[in-house]
Order: sequence, then C-alpha cells, then structure tokens
Amino acid sequence: MELKRVQEHRLARQDSFWATIRMGLMCLAWCGIGLAIMAWGLNTTDTGLGQIAWRGGQVVGYAGILVTVARWYSKARERGDTE
Repeated sequence: MELKRVQEHRLARQDSFWATIRMGLMCLAWCGIGLAIMAWGLNTTDTGLGQIAWRGGQVVGYAGILVTVARWYSKARERGDTE
C-alpha cells in the first residue's frame, strides 16, 4: 500500500509540474500575441488605428496572462496543490 501511495504522489507531482510548465508557455504565448499586435500598431501609418492596436495589444497580452494564471490557480486548488 505504501508503494502505491508513493507512486500516486509521484504522479501527482508530475501532473503539477507539467501544468505549471503549460501555464508558463501559455503566458509567453499571450505575451507574444500582445507584442505582435502592438508591433503592428507601431508599423501602421494611420495614427488612430495605431493607437487602437497599441492599447489593444496591451489589453490582449495582459488579459491573456491574467486569465491563464487565474485558471492555473483554480485548477491547482481543485487538484489540491495549494491550500
């Protein structure tokens, strides 16, 4: 029985580790998407559209990161990783 519990604990820690890695990669992806939108805003010749793209890139990047971290925390609580 002890061996079974050790195996379950190892698998649970492995799941937690990979969930954290996925969260980090998703945050990097949202950062990249936001930066791409902002870069397009810098490259456009229309001032109004450039401002919209600049601010929109910030909103998309930060909101994506915030939602990703919130979902990761919620799932970690469901798994029992946090107290």
